[in-house]
Order: sequence, then C-alpha cells, then structure tokens
Amino acid sequence: MKFPTPVRILLLLLLVLIGWNYWLHSAWELYNKATRTDSGELHNVDFFAYYNAGSRFLNNNNPYFWGEDAQNNPILSDFIYPPPVLPIFSLLSRIPYDLARLVWLITYGLGFACILGWMVRSFAPEWRDVFLMLSLTLTLASFPLLSLIQHGQVDIFIISLILASFLSYVRKNRLLAAILLAVATLIKVSPGFLLIYYVIFRRDFRFLLMYIGSLAILMVFSLLFVPIGWYLDYVRYVLPEIGKGNSFWMNQSILKYLSFSPGISRVAGIGGLGLLAIVVWLISLRYSAEERKSVLPLGNSGMIGELVFILNLSGTLIFLGIAWVAAYVWLIIPSAWLVIILLTRRIKLPWLGGIGAGIALVMAKVYGFPILDSLNLWGGIILTTCLATGLLTKKFQPPHHLPDSESTLKPR
Repeated sequence: MKFPTPVRILLLLLLVLIGWNYWLHSAWELYNKATRTDSGELHNVDFFAYYNAGSRFLNNNNPYFWGEDAQNNPILSDFIYPPPVLPIFSLLSRIPYDLARLVWLITYGLGFACILGWMVRSFAPEWRDVFLMLSLTLTLASFPLLSLIQHGQVDIFIISLILASFLSYVRKNRLLAAILLAVATLIKVSPGFLLIYYVIFRRDFRFLLMYIGSLAILMVFSLLFVPIGWYLDYVRYVLPEIGKGNSFWMNQSILKYLSFSPGISRVAGIGGLGLLAIVVWLISLRYSAEERKSVLPLGNSGMIGELVFILNLSGTLIFLGIAWVAAYVWLIIPSAWLVIILLTRRIKLPWLGGIGAGIALVMAKVYGFPILDSLNLWGGIILTTCLATGLLTKKFQPPHHLPDSESTLKPR
C-alpha cells in the first residue's frame, strides 16, 4: 500500500498544516502553562522535580527526602526515579531553568523523531508510507503527548529506549538490546517488566543474563557518583510509596481505585503483573518457536511476537502503581504498528472495532469527572483484553484456506 508521490505530498502537507495551525499552538500553550504548587507557580512541574533533584545532588543532599516530620519519619520528596539518573539531571541543573527545560524539550523531541524514523525503516517498503502517516496522525491526536509536554515528563525517552531495544533484538544484537532495556530500567523501573516478553514469551534466558549483567555494571558504575545509601533509601521508601498507587484522577493505573489500602493496592499491582506474565506464558504455548520469533520486516511473518510485545506494553501500564496520563505516550507508535499488523491480516470487524476503540481511548483527553477521568486506563484495558483474547484464540492468524500469497494485503 505504497502511496503515489503526489498523494504522499498531499498527506504530508495536510499533517503539516494541522500540526502548524492547531497542534503546535496547543503544545506551546501547555509547555508555557504554569502549575500551582506549594512552591508557587512552576512551568513543567515534573521536569522541575528532576532539575531540583539534580541541583540537590550537586550539593550532596539526598534528593528523596525533604527532611523528617515530628515523629522522625522521613518526608518523601516529589522525586521518584532511581539514583543513576541523578548525574544526568545534575548537568541540566547547571544551566538556567528556562534554558534547561527547552533543552529537555528539544532532546526528547529528537529522540522521538529518531525512533520513529528507525521504526519506519523497519517495515517493508510498501507499508512505510502508511505506518508513517498513521504514526504522525496519532502523534498529533495524542492527548498524553500534550500532557507530557506540559509537565516535562520522561516517558518519551523511556519508550524510545524500549523500542530501540526491540529493534536491536530483532536485528540479532541481543547485547545492545539488553543494555538499552537496562538503561530504560535505571531511568524508570517499569521497563523491566518487558522481560515478560523476552524471557517468558521468547524464552531467551541468555538475554536475561545479558540484561542482569548490564544492569549490574551500570549500577556499579553509578556508585562512582551516587552514594550507595541512596539506593537503599530508594528501595526502602520510594518504591513502596509508588507501589501503593495514587488516587489522583490523572493516574491512569487501575491501582488508583485501591489506593485507600496500600497493602491491597501493592498486592493487586504485583498480582496483575503476575497475571499478565501467566497470560503471555499461555499464549507462548499456543505457538511454535518459529511463530514466536520477531523478524524483519515488521508486520509480516513475525507479527505474533510483535503483538505480544505490544500486549506487554499496554498491560504493564494498567498495573503500575502510578501511570500518569503522559505515560500513555508509550502506545503512540505501537498503536500505529498494531494497525499495520491488522491491515496485513484479514481480521474480522469486531476485533478491529475493539482494538480501534482501545487505541482511541488511550489517545483521548481525560477530564476530572467519573469515568471520564480514566479514559486512557479503559483504553489500555480494552486493548490488552482484545490482544490477549485474540492471541489465545488465534484470531489474528490468516485463514487456513488462504494460500500464503493471499494471507496478506498486497499494495495496489
């Protein structure tokens, strides 16, 4: 389905006009919108937490605590990321805040553009145009991306590293894939749950060893800059706090409904991720080792593995303790990828409708009203359920009576 050059130019022109006239205005307004906090009005409030943590790191102050309360219990700060990222944030904290947040914006924008370009090149030539147009359309339509720009969060870097790890893996460079996933994990712990795909579905235990080795080496190296006690504080205080969930309506994790009981919430989060792992294991039993492989070009013979990878991404977001709206930028490029996979198979309309609804909701704007405050979460649940059910029942396989030459759509 390769577009003729005039059609390609017209579509790109239309997207550029939409981006310039509407999206860019909204993004710029949100980027410069101040948020009221206890410290006053702040631009890009989450990035300010990173910037402030980097500044405190330079002054050798523990970034995870503001001090102690009257009962001598530690008062946790708003910085919730692992210690290895502190030296990076300290580099940004050396420059004025407005310049630092602009550098941050440009850097993650370039990172997103690079991984999108790499993904485009990983499809067969006849599907590259469609994938690019879908990805750009979903990018302009994604409210989680606008939320990320407003708050300055880190999730664009995370999904870029996750997808770069996957692309390295399908190119037979397992060590680089393991290193990239380890780096993503040391920035934000949740990418480590992608081991469900690599270890349980692909059953690649060598990858697991490479990942653990990469993680260990990077952590040891970080000890040249970061006190080991901060690691202990992170494990003892910060991770349990994240794991109990958060009831704020912008949290798009199912645990926000259980945050009234930290114990129940943590058990539900661990149990949900365990259930996801079991479902992926059951899916792996339904397919041969050859069918479980992910190979280039994307969207063709390795599509079962690709669907499980996307399932792993969407399912993980549901059961994290905290998954702010911006975290759903994880699903922008994978949603376009998923559509391409479905287009290359003769998928029945109900499945297309269910997955389409899921994609629409994970891109949707949320509002602070019941039901409407969890649209991204509902979309993630629908998407995860459709993918899991379809993979278990083999609904995404081409019909058996079709010859191989007719099992995929061909460009006209």
